[in-house]
Amino acid sequence: MESLAVLDVHIAARWKHDTKAGPQVVRRNADDLQSVAADNGFQDWHTEYEIAAHDVEYLVHYRGSSAKAAANNALNRAKGYSQRWMAETSYSTTKRSLGDAVRALGWYRQFREIVLMFALTNIEPLCEPL
Repeated sequence: MESLAVLDVHIAARWKHDTKAGPQVVRRNADDLQSVAADNGFQDWHTEYEIAAHDVEYLVHYRGSSAKAAANNALNRAKGYSQRWMAETSYSTTKRSLGDAVRALGWYRQFREIVLMFALTNIEPLCEPL
């Protein structure tokens, strides 16, 4: 986490809601994941139980301002939800340094371009400036 490196890229051909795309990413990486931190768009009871079945900690910000939601959100922050900013910073850095649009027209070429953008962002901190 200290390096802010992107290790997995998930791109959907259609706009999917987080409750659909998120479990696919968790299933694919269940062996390597320790926890999942996401915003309240990811909150779904089916997803929560599926992630728990993979023995991955579920750190999703709960909706609402009830006492139960506030307590759950406080526990999530204590367990590591606050580290989510690191992922958002990595995405933001990539978009600011390399642009936020892809130039390729075909879906596969767009995917390849995005993966290369993140690969460059991961390698860049290792290089010495000239």
